[in-house]
Amino acid sequence: MLGSDTKNIRYNGTGRVYMGEVGGLSFVEIGELENLAFGQTASTEKLKSNRHAARATILEVDQEREATLNLGLRELSEENLQVAFLGSAINVDNQAAGNVFQTVPAYVNDRFVDLGKLNVFVTRITGAIVGSLAVGDTVTGDSSGATADIAFAGAGFVVLVNLAGTITPGEQLEETADTNYITVTSMEKLEDVCVADAAGAVLRAQGTDYSLDPDYGMLRKLSTGGMADTDVVSFDHEAVNRKYVHGMSSGSVEKKIIVVTDKDDIGPRQRYTFHKVKLAMNGDMPLIGDGVAAPTLQGSVIEDSSQPAGQGYYKAEMM
Repeated sequence: MLGSDTKNIRYNGTGRVYMGEVGGLSFVEIGELENLAFGQTASTEKLKSNRHAARATILEVDQEREATLNLGLRELSEENLQVAFLGSAINVDNQAAGNVFQTVPAYVNDRFVDLGKLNVFVTRITGAIVGSLAVGDTVTGDSSGATADIAFAGAGFVVLVNLAGTITPGEQLEETADTNYITVTSMEKLEDVCVADAAGAVLRAQGTDYSLDPDYGMLRKLSTGGMADTDVVSFDHEAVNRKYVHGMSSGSVEKKIIVVTDKDDIGPRQRYTFHKVKLAMNGDMPLIGDGVAAPTLQGSVIEDSSQPAGQGYYKAEMM
């Protein structure tokens, strides 16, 4: 017997997937995949003989042929999610760095309310205060030139928002030069907000009066604490680049997909061009839990009538 040619055996395949518009010439590379499976089925109808009890098959006729692709997406890029979620156009909604001063949310006891900003924080300055400093005062560093607004003034400290510049330890933050100021002993950037009573006399404490998710700006007034419905909230927020799609707003997604195998993998090199694939997410996408959040796209290979006759489904190249 002749031996098998092991060069024809593909083992533990690796490769890349490119996705673009049907009939297009430009593509995005969709990144790491959890898996990619290609399947093809052909169904037939059998005509049985009525002449004998054995009912032998005397004719078998092709009925349907179907090809499918299943892709597990590891990379949650905006293009991948737009396809997976049957999303609308990708919209930009970036958050610029800024501040909120003395807003009064619609509190509900023991429920979170949305402050409308991401990555919130305040700056706490500790030091000796000379003269008087009050809520709403703007202070300026006598050496750095940094400026900020006072959201709360306590005994030996102030809470600042709207900070511009870099405060220097040891400098004076002055409301009035050499008259009303705090000499900076220490400075902390806190993942917190400044919650105070409307008069600015009492500073509420995180964990006692309220709880906070600073990453997503979710604030909860605790019924066991001392907060009032008229308490004011002040904070800074970082710049955040964000985009969004409205899921399930697109009736269907059809893409041209090119699959290429890695040339250094075991087995023959291959390239598959699927001219037109109808895609939709199939199954669960773990948003919370162990493992990779990898939505699975299920695609049906359909005919691209713009291709030459007999070439409308896919092309498999062997190298």
